[in-house]
Amino acid sequence: MTSSFHRRLRALLISAAALAVWLAVPGTGVDRAAFTTVASSFVNPPLFVSGHGTRANPWKLRAFSSESKLDRRNAPVIVALEDDPEGFFQSSPPAPIDLAVIFTNFHRLGAKKAATAAVLAWETPDPIGLAALEKSLARFDSLVMAAPLSRGAVASAMPRAFRRASIPLAAVRGDTSSLPVVNRVPIPGVILGGPNALAGFSVLEAAAADRFPPLLARWEDRVVFGFPLLTVLQRLDLPTDGVEVRLGEYLKLSPAGPTIPIDDYGRLAVPLKPIRGLAEISAEALIDGGDDLFPKQAPDPVILRDDRSAVEPATRAFSQNLSATIAAIASDEGLAEVREYPRLAPVWEIEFLAVFVIVLTLLSKASDFTRRLGFLVVAGVCLSAQWIALGMASVWLPGLAALATILAALVASRLILERTPKPVSENEILRVPKPAPPTKKARAPSEKAPVEKPAEKTSPKKAATPRKPRTKKPPADT
Repeated sequence: MTSSFHRRLRALLISAAALAVWLAVPGTGVDRAAFTTVASSFVNPPLFVSGHGTRANPWKLRAFSSESKLDRRNAPVIVALEDDPEGFFQSSPPAPIDLAVIFTNFHRLGAKKAATAAVLAWETPDPIGLAALEKSLARFDSLVMAAPLSRGAVASAMPRAFRRASIPLAAVRGDTSSLPVVNRVPIPGVILGGPNALAGFSVLEAAAADRFPPLLARWEDRVVFGFPLLTVLQRLDLPTDGVEVRLGEYLKLSPAGPTIPIDDYGRLAVPLKPIRGLAEISAEALIDGGDDLFPKQAPDPVILRDDRSAVEPATRAFSQNLSATIAAIASDEGLAEVREYPRLAPVWEIEFLAVFVIVLTLLSKASDFTRRLGFLVVAGVCLSAQWIALGMASVWLPGLAALATILAALVASRLILERTPKPVSENEILRVPKPAPPTKKARAPSEKAPVEKPAEKTSPKKAATPRKPRTKKPPADT
């Protein structure tokens, strides 16, 4: 009776000692991995887990959702460069001096950041107009330019504006061989701004325009970004080297910035929804526009878009999808709302773990098979409770602490049973052992046993009349 009590007491103490996991595990990488594993059975990956798993900062989960909606407030302010049938500008298409007037009015109306989706390139530009254009572009705090990219037989050096807006290929996770490859700007003499300007591609000649616009392309050992992605980075004042790319999963602009799904080819993985810009103003209206022409709450930058009918079909499709693409990137399009998974109060968690400790203590006296089967059932109940609480009640239970308690009880019960001597009955104590039978004395290996000759068997008759030996007769005389 005393031995059984001591066994249970030791099992209880060792199991309770494992409850230290309850204090040490929350917020660690092991706890995060366990939460991600359980949560992945309810939502489709990739999962975006934040928080520390504590009561003050519980785990938070965000996943993709097809029911998310675009926020039109994230759409940009568009200045449309149209056909100009009335000849408002100096020439058609507009000359550098015309673009200089447009960007000067950008700054006059309060725009501190500007971006141009229209490709600025001329065969024989006017030097005076070109100098005026460069001067007007240099007045903005930040500037994003656009240019098409293609892949040719002879590669050209990457322009500085593209290099400043790129990241190393090694920083991209996934199979980068699936990214579209480019190595040149097909239009000569493209203006890409001053020393602080960034450049992104408008269209890729190798990629057909569809509902899933490309956001990434590979240029040698660098990855360049699409123009819509750079405008969102410009709006949020985020650096390009803080972008996290996981091909086939997501593109994250910063640790706390927007996250968008992308496919293996670096394209936006959700179809675009038609949406207009927050404000769409013709370029001609800027000349005589008042100070309230741009919406006061409009997000920077103001974007110049090429809406001329003479542009190529790929450029026209890019202009039509520009507002929707920017709004999708800035709105976390395709992501559901953040959901929290708090922990229980300390009293409830202690009671939850105490139930396991008591059950494991009671199982310590059972037979070996029953004890192992009981521990297996208790572990199954623990895992089931963890899954049910997360999926139905959005609560994160201390399941790791319960599993540690089960493991400690299993080890303790094995050690206790191995070290506990087997009880001896009273009959075995009084039983007198029988004396062992005497053994024959072993003969020395040097001594040889005498060899006894077997006795000859003779019959009585033959022994009485001995047999005479035969003699050979001599031959007869002839």
